[in-house]
Amino acid sequence: MDPLPESVKEFISEARVCRIATARPNGEPHAIPVCPVFDGESTVYVDIGQKYASAEGVRSSGKVAVLIDHYDDNWALLKGVLLRCNAEPAEGEEQERAWAMVREKFPQYKSVGWEPRLTLGLQIYDWRQWGITSPPQ
Repeated sequence: MDPLPESVKEFISEARVCRIATARPNGEPHAIPVCPVFDGESTVYVDIGQKYASAEGVRSSGKVAVLIDHYDDNWALLKGVLLRCNAEPAEGEEQERAWAMVREKFPQYKSVGWEPRLTLGLQIYDWRQWGITSPPQ
């Protein structure tokens, strides 16, 4: 994988929401919005319900696509990144580190009593960007 440019890392780090897409075991596509945190190098962490379609898709294929984008009516200002990732449950110390980042970035989790469910480490193996390091095409 080509290394992520600093501007792309910053864009990922600042994201308040992203969409993750998986395929259910029968091949049916599935996408949901989630609140991501980024380790600053190559792993995005998200937390999802263990019994839902996204979890089924992760268990089935281990692959997740992550879409982070910024829309503007002025299309010259469109920005986004598509990350292709290998997904694995984050457990133990890795999960604790991920949740320390989650609690720092999203303090509102505390007010709703949100605790870890299925925390995934999404290891980026491929990526495409638009409008971050160059204007959208």
